[in-house]
Amino acid sequence: MCMCCGKLLEEDYGITFGYVQKSLRLSSDEIARLRNQDTKNLLRNKKLYLILDLDHTLLNSTPLTHITPEEEHITGRQDAYEGSLFVLEHMHTMTKLRPFVRTFLKKASEIFEMYIYTMGDRSYAHEMAKILDPNREYFDSRVISRDDGTQRNQKGLDVVLGQENCVLILDDTKKAWTKHKDNLILIDRYHFFASSCQQFGLSCKSLSQLEMDESEGGGALATIIGVLKRIHTIFFQVFCAFSN
Repeated sequence: MCMCCGKLLEEDYGITFGYVQKSLRLSSDEIARLRNQDTKNLLRNKKLYLILDLDHTLLNSTPLTHITPEEEHITGRQDAYEGSLFVLEHMHTMTKLRPFVRTFLKKASEIFEMYIYTMGDRSYAHEMAKILDPNREYFDSRVISRDDGTQRNQKGLDVVLGQENCVLILDDTKKAWTKHKDNLILIDRYHFFASSCQQFGLSCKSLSQLEMDESEGGGALATIIGVLKRIHTIFFQVFCAFSN
């Protein structure tokens, strides 16, 4: 039903933005208007959009039943991981945050408006958002799951309320973004758990099996934040030159 006039809409009318508000569906014209308005406000504050994948990019999760004997040493040592290891009993899941992720989010939030976009379901996406952003400083309602996408097994910027030419994407999977390869920055996968290596057919041992982890200051996220800052600087140098 149209929120303005009460008219019943066709099933295929517009795009649903359920992550913004339950059952919210917007027409093409309204999406374009909101994108233009939001992008103008963002550029005025010298920010761009950053879309962040979850699994193997910011963190690694595994079912508790998939913990191998070589990994059992971590189950009772959450304190040793300084707040980066979480056991979610209600989801039968263990999650390990990638080193540097909290610093990464803090630094990135200064120059980007950030979205989470995962192929996981909505309940998983929101649980991970609570871990990454417990005070809702970074993402607010901008948590997109596979339930919000418009194409099966694909991610798309059609459900992001920002102009495509102002969007950067950080993900470990190129094939998830076939329509937006120019926006994509690929990051090396984070394989903390053995099940993660098995998922991708890798014969090597995982970080947890080796009883080690990525470097906090020299790992993938620490490197990527420097790349993002350079892109941001170049964008606004060009933008300001054209604006003048």
